[in-house]
Amino acid sequence: MGGIWKAQSNFTKGEIDPLLLGRTDLATYYQAVQEATNVLSIPQGGMKKRPGTLFIDEALGNGRLEGFSFNVEQVYLLVFTESNMRVYKDDVLQTTVATPWDTLAKIREFDYIQSADTIIITHEDVEPRIIQRTSDTAWTINTISFTNIPQYDFNDASSPTPTDEIQTIVFGSAANGDIYKLSLNGELTEEITYSGTSVATNEENIRSALQNLATTANTGVSVSESGGTYTVTFGGSSAEDYNEMIGYAVSGSITVTTATVQNGVSRKEDAWSATRGWPRTCTFHESRLWLGGAKSLPSTLWGSVVDDFFNFDPGSGRDDQAIAITLSTDQINAINGIISNRSLQIFTSGAEFYVPNSPITPSDVAVKPQTNLGSKRVRPVVLEGLTLFLQRTGKALYQFQFLDEFQSNESRSLSLIAPHLINDPIQMYVSRGSSESDANYVYLVGDNGDLTVFNTQSFEGVQSFTRWETDGDIKSVAVVDDVLYTLVLRDSSYYIERAYSSLNTDSAVIQAGGSTVSGLSHLEGKTVKVKADGAVQTDKVVTSGSITLDRAATGDIEVGLDYNPKIVTMPFNIDLNNGPNAAQKKRILRCAIRVYESNGIIVNDYRLADKTIGQNQFDSPEPQSEFKRVFLHGWSLDATVEITQNTPFPFTILALDLEVKV
Repeated sequence: MGGIWKAQSNFTKGEIDPLLLGRTDLATYYQAVQEATNVLSIPQGGMKKRPGTLFIDEALGNGRLEGFSFNVEQVYLLVFTESNMRVYKDDVLQTTVATPWDTLAKIREFDYIQSADTIIITHEDVEPRIIQRTSDTAWTINTISFTNIPQYDFNDASSPTPTDEIQTIVFGSAANGDIYKLSLNGELTEEITYSGTSVATNEENIRSALQNLATTANTGVSVSESGGTYTVTFGGSSAEDYNEMIGYAVSGSITVTTATVQNGVSRKEDAWSATRGWPRTCTFHESRLWLGGAKSLPSTLWGSVVDDFFNFDPGSGRDDQAIAITLSTDQINAINGIISNRSLQIFTSGAEFYVPNSPITPSDVAVKPQTNLGSKRVRPVVLEGLTLFLQRTGKALYQFQFLDEFQSNESRSLSLIAPHLINDPIQMYVSRGSSESDANYVYLVGDNGDLTVFNTQSFEGVQSFTRWETDGDIKSVAVVDDVLYTLVLRDSSYYIERAYSSLNTDSAVIQAGGSTVSGLSHLEGKTVKVKADGAVQTDKVVTSGSITLDRAATGDIEVGLDYNPKIVTMPFNIDLNNGPNAAQKKRILRCAIRVYESNGIIVNDYRLADKTIGQNQFDSPEPQSEFKRVFLHGWSLDATVEITQNTPFPFTILALDLEVKV
């Protein structure tokens, strides 16, 4: 007697958390799997074996990978290790340059942005650097020469000792009710009314007019009169070496004569310095360089002069001049990331903000709080118009999305169905499709050496997490010209490797023909897989950096470390007339599996045939694209299917049909 047939036509929800094994009421349950190791979900609904990797070079140590694209033909992989930056083009080392980032912590924490042929890197303990390329082998790293660094009054023991600025004002031909203005450093006061013989009123009118200027602080201006001369003292937080004031008559016969008695010295100092620390985050937005979260001013954001990235002159507040704004909140929200998307977005340790105005100008800049999750110090990424960021605990991935109907942003969890795969990431990188795939992948490098891959096509309902495992720990990734590179710790050495969809082993070496494969010193003592002329040969142990094949090959030979894909389906459940059967024993009678260009697939320990006896048993296996059926045995409560592989062949699963006896 036959059983009940049930199909799983897609795996678009990927691996889900074990805590969801009982949620048979969710549609997600029937589009997900219990485990998805060494596979990538594809937008069309299936899962394929993740690419193997080609060995490129041994790195100088642990560090960070970044991509640099000068143009479509000149793209580079940058490898940052302690005090060094190595540059690779077409997988060939071009040069090594000394750097100021001398610890792994600094390398992981610095912010990295690119514009044309220039890279800017910021870190709160290192003066910002500009990296420039003049040729493949000529790269320079220099400190940025900022002009008009923003000033700030820290008012502490390390602050400069202020000296009062003293200027005088003498009025001539003045009558009660005459109106005048004062100009200080190019900024005009509001109209001031001369109050005749009321000296106290004149003193206060002058003081308040000058104190209200943007060029002075909130306090520190005082005025006194003696013998018809009004003495203006700019002290405390308003102490500064000002230009001499200029008086302008507005109405009446009044004249205003000014003089400087003593030049002042400000208590203000550079907001960024070796003493106060440096900006920790950076981005480009609306033709400005934005810097945020300096070490001593963790909640302040600065925007440069338009089209003059290193000039932070606030001037008189014209629309194109520099901007400085501090987040006004009831707690310290240290800026951990600033991102240019459809708006300028600010991610802090305690909340998420954005600047709704466009263009942003000094007169109308406003930073509005949105959600209060807080973000980790890992640079967010932009994908499909959304900004993805890591919640401050490092245990969740969120998307920051603007909602037109509410005219505000919301933060929505992307990892709610798979929080077990978010392992406190230290880096996040995005791949926006390639020549081989239209999939969007987000790579999350965990602090434990795991790599979690998130595939998203939001309009198609694809939100899938899978895990990437290898013989070692993945320490960093980068996408360069749509190609993924990894920095991997294997035993005690760090290797740079490049992902290739045509490879089915890791840290592989490719050789054209022969009976001996050399260049394997990085795999010394390791047991490796061997694939030659499209067929698998027996495993070998690398000795003296080489192996000898069982039989010589005329075509390509691939030698590398084994890794196996694994998919485990959700516990079987189907609603019958008497209710769901998740808690009843059942037996899978047959599994029909739709494969695509695949070989060597194993289903519940049963290997699917790749060849036909008497026809092609002596040929290299041809990739299979068809439904394959296998009969299975045994009763169980879960009735799951495990699909795996232990040979270096391609592997793509499109769908499953199960016949189950209940």
